[in-house]
This record gives sequence, C-alpha cells and structure tokens, in this order.
Amino acid sequence: MNCVKNQIVIQARMGSTRLPGKTMLDLGGRLVIDHVVSRCRAALSVDRVVVAIPDLPIDDRLEQWCKDNNVFCVRGSPEDVLSRYIKAISAFPCRTLVRITADCPLVDPGMIDTLLFLHEALGNDYTSNVGPPNFPKGFDIEVVSADVLRRVDSIAVLQPHREHVTSYIRENFGEFKTSGMSYGLNMPDIRLTLDKMEDYQALQKIVELLVSQQPLCSMYQVLAFLHQHPEILAINSAGIPFELPAGFLSAAK
Repeated sequence: MNCVKNQIVIQARMGSTRLPGKTMLDLGGRLVIDHVVSRCRAALSVDRVVVAIPDLPIDDRLEQWCKDNNVFCVRGSPEDVLSRYIKAISAFPCRTLVRITADCPLVDPGMIDTLLFLHEALGNDYTSNVGPPNFPKGFDIEVVSADVLRRVDSIAVLQPHREHVTSYIRENFGEFKTSGMSYGLNMPDIRLTLDKMEDYQALQKIVELLVSQQPLCSMYQVLAFLHQHPEILAINSAGIPFELPAGFLSAAK
C-alpha cells in the first residue's frame, strides 16, 4: 500500500463492558461506525481512513462491515492497542497519524483539519486537543508523527502505555515536541461521546433533530443546538451549567 501524508486510524471494538456492541448501534438509520468513518473522511487534509479492531470473534461483524463498505481495516491485539496502531501504519504507511476512537460519532472534520495544520506548521511530534481537557467529551483528536509512534512502540513497556496509545507521550512531554489546542470555554463534562446508555439516548436525539438535517455539523453547531434544547443535554449531563457567550449562536450558524 502506498504511503500517504495524513491518515486517520479509528480504534473500534464490539466488546465494550458498559455498552456492548456500541460501535454497531443504530443512530438515525446509520451505524455509529458509519457516522465516525464518514466524518473522518470529510476532513479535507486526510488522505486515508483505516479502522483498527481487535482480533476477537466478537469483532468479526465489524470487520465485515468494513469490507462491505470499502473501508480499510486491520486487526490486532485487544489489549495492546499501541501494537494495533503500529500494525495499521505498517499495512497502510503514512507520515502523520490521527488517532480517533469509535465512540465519537460527532467528531468534527474541521477540527481534524485544524490540528493537522497546526501539527505541520509547528513541526510537532504530537498535537492534540485533549490537554487541557476543556473540550466537550466526544471531540478528542490526537495527531502524532508515524516515526514518533514507532519510537514509542520500541520503548513503551508498561501496560497502560500499551493500552492507551499516546499515554507515554503525554506523560513524557519533555522527550517530544508537542502542542495542545485549548478551547475558550471549559466544557469537559458535556458528554457527546458514546459510553453508556444515557449517552446513546442523547445522541439519538441530536442525530434525529440536527445531524439528519446537517450531516457534517460542527461542534459549534452542536453546542448551539444544545443551547436551544437543554432537555437533551440533561439526559446524560444533568446538572452541568451550560452558558454560551454573547455572539456564539450567530457565529455557529
């Protein structure tokens, strides 16, 4: 397979303990994995999207979906997720890797492009929007140079560093050139991820009322929508203050 400049690798699995099979749940007539892949493919700077799944029988259905929908796929260790990523960039070489998890069906293509631009412009080893963690949950994006990830694979031996692909980098920033994209609003408790049944119920409403009309709506459009529908936010983020600054709603249109 040819080497591309920018490649997204989506880690996905069927064996979630809190919400089993969540990757293949229906959201507005489309599967969760379909939403994630489609949004990742919509990023203008991305050359290829690959799904990396465990080599367990429970995940055969997910692999079959990839084959049926012409989505590149690799399979590897369920626990050593870092090795799964290395397997992905070995089978599908790239210069820069974007890490996305399949529990983010509203991942923002424009934000992916922004982080890729920042990563290249600064000549970084690692660039993300996860530190400080002030974006809503469900929009996590990490960009890492492929050679850097290979170096991490060669030196990371602790189980948490193997399971959580970039944790070695985030715990040893002094060894790498890194940058973090921060958000002007502090919203880490706003849940737009898919981890439990309440998340699924909230996402069903968002997809039904917003995404069905604007399939590639941005994070800002989602937040503006939730500002108008606090009852949806209350499903899985009850009690979370949700205030948007003046001008936000008009800017998000």
